[in-house]
Amino acid sequence: MPVYAELGAGVNNSRFVDFGTSPLYYSGIMLGLTGAIRKETDKREVATTVYYSPGTYKMSYNDIEMASKSKVNLSLRYTRLYQLDVFNNDRWNLKVGGTADMAVMLRTNPGFMNNAVGYNAFTNLMASGKISHDISNTERHKWWFFTIKPKNRKLSWQLDAGIVNGAFANNFIYSNSSGVYNKPSLLSGHSYKLFSGFRMSSRFDYQFDVFNRNAIKISYVWDAMMTGNKDQNRFQLVNNMLLLSYNVKLR
Repeated sequence: MPVYAELGAGVNNSRFVDFGTSPLYYSGIMLGLTGAIRKETDKREVATTVYYSPGTYKMSYNDIEMASKSKVNLSLRYTRLYQLDVFNNDRWNLKVGGTADMAVMLRTNPGFMNNAVGYNAFTNLMASGKISHDISNTERHKWWFFTIKPKNRKLSWQLDAGIVNGAFANNFIYSNSSGVYNKPSLLSGHSYKLFSGFRMSSRFDYQFDVFNRNAIKISYVWDAMMTGNKDQNRFQLVNNMLLLSYNVKLR
């Protein structure tokens, strides 16, 4: 299978709602980074992808503004897709499969003093589907002063929906009493719940070839996740990334 390495950067319009300690709504425009190793043919696709988004969120409540610095907003995912023969031809390709993803967010808010640090982790097994449309032009076209050269181009859209969702989260407050017993633990006061929460994501790509069979890709990534809806300490996060990536064909 051909192997591609992808490296990209862009912006992330991100928001999260934190019901731990108090229900606060944060938003921020941050840096978005991505890297991937992908094996792909018309029949099969295997990809390992990393999304990383550092930056600062801001919150305004009752005319009081607070900032929360996101030390880590990281997602690591592994996807396997296989061609579905029902809807395929020279231009269209439909693949289905699954995705395993783990996302971690570490945040700080000095205004909470001894509750300044909070972190959450999400583990998800998702059903995935991807549809691709080949929009390559094979002939040279000239329109007024512009010349459109033959080039491979492709549009694709992938949707991932959580089937088995798990969340590792703090209790209603971030702090814990482990230090009182001289056994401080970063994980104390946290619990992991399986079959709890929600996760869904999608990715829209426009890709075109450049020299040496490499490619440039423009992507929009939407990713939403939350802990259990009925949990008192529930946490919700959504990322909207616009990315520009360079894809190198390794073999």
